[in-house]
Amino acid sequence: MAGDTPYSTMLSKLYYSESKTGEKTQVAYVQEIPEFDPAPEGIEWSALDTDFTGQVPGRRSADTIAIPVLFTEEQHDTLKALDKATDYWWFIELPSETASQTGKPVVFYFQAKVRLGMAALSVDEMLQETLTLYKSTAVEESKGLPTASGVGG
Repeated sequence: MAGDTPYSTMLSKLYYSESKTGEKTQVAYVQEIPEFDPAPEGIEWSALDTDFTGQVPGRRSADTIAIPVLFTEEQHDTLKALDKATDYWWFIELPSETASQTGKPVVFYFQAKVRLGMAALSVDEMLQETLTLYKSTAVEESKGLPTASGVGG
């Protein structure tokens, strides 16, 4: 496909909301977003009449996502105030220049509970916190952020 080139992860954004279509709040200064939608573990099988084993996709294990964020007091206070018993909606929006339709880049979203912890403090390092998400749903995707008027509204 002529003209297709890979894109940088720069300007990917992380948001959260109390509902899938509600107002979203961006989490700023995210250092990285680790693997958030891994393939299921493999289940190995074999049979008496063959001399090999095979594998099929199994179940996905419940996983946590530890996201390093740079510390700002305002953001710390906002994230720390989130209810620890609530499953918030989390949205990972890819950069807008990756979208084939203007304003509608791929967005991955899921529900998760959240905890905020301080990362190790080291000489000559930026102050970081670790935002840990405990996923409770499968990862879905859409073109653009889901809104009350529809996906990518």
